[in-house]
Amino acid sequence: MTVIERVLVTGATGKVGQEVVRGLLEAGFEVKAATRTPDVARELFEDEVEVVELNYDWASTYDGAVTWADRVFLMPPPFSPDAYESIVPFLDWAVASKVRHIVLLSAMMAERKDHLHLRKVELHLQDRGIEHTILRPNLYMQNFHPGFISQQIREDGRIRLPAGEERVSLVDVRDVAAVAVKALTSKDHFGKAYTLTGEESLTMGEAAAAVSKAAGRRIRYEPVSDEEFQRILEARGWRSEEVEVVLGLFGSIRRWWRAPIYPDLDRVLDRAPRFFSDFCEENASAWA
Repeated sequence: MTVIERVLVTGATGKVGQEVVRGLLEAGFEVKAATRTPDVARELFEDEVEVVELNYDWASTYDGAVTWADRVFLMPPPFSPDAYESIVPFLDWAVASKVRHIVLLSAMMAERKDHLHLRKVELHLQDRGIEHTILRPNLYMQNFHPGFISQQIREDGRIRLPAGEERVSLVDVRDVAAVAVKALTSKDHFGKAYTLTGEESLTMGEAAAAVSKAAGRRIRYEPVSDEEFQRILEARGWRSEEVEVVLGLFGSIRRWWRAPIYPDLDRVLDRAPRFFSDFCEENASAWA
């Protein structure tokens, strides 16, 4: 096929970024994988894609990544309270370099105070006058594997989170990436913002039951306080500013802000989102 767009994927070694790269390659697009850890990316993608170093804190890495691109998948630093300060210089560089379209990965309820740093990025992008698409996913299923919840399950058969008994419409990273690929390979999504959720809303107790069924052993959910969860994360090496962002995320769950189910993913992909039970069956060996 004739390649008409060249796409730069930032955060290419992350959960979403990896899937976006693979989806674009399958669609026949020319891709560069941008990351702070190019050696890791080369192991992941081998010779399938060109890898370029990109560090938002080093303007010297910008040109080698963005001047080539027609479109950019823009991934803010995860769990960073300084996402706005980190990413805006690169965003502005991309606009000045005549990139035509930016797909920004934000977060569900980004307009709420808990995600003010991401909302500032959204508003800045909207004000720059460039074609853009904003994706606002809910909490990822992949936090249960291979993410930070998986370690709790493997070590002592418990899920300890400050989520109370409220519900969350978990979404699969692969579905989020599939929407990103749709947005990056078409003009149909210019100016759109999509809230991406699963098709069911679960309590963490129900999620633990699904993991238990798949793993063939009992996994308990234990609600904990913010203070206890802070101690858990800091003991695993999380920085205090990252912990603060994560606590805000779980606070939004307790306020029921992450319980709603949105139809955006279904409409963009023309299919239903993946179910958490199916995700658990696929990953059963990780928790057995």
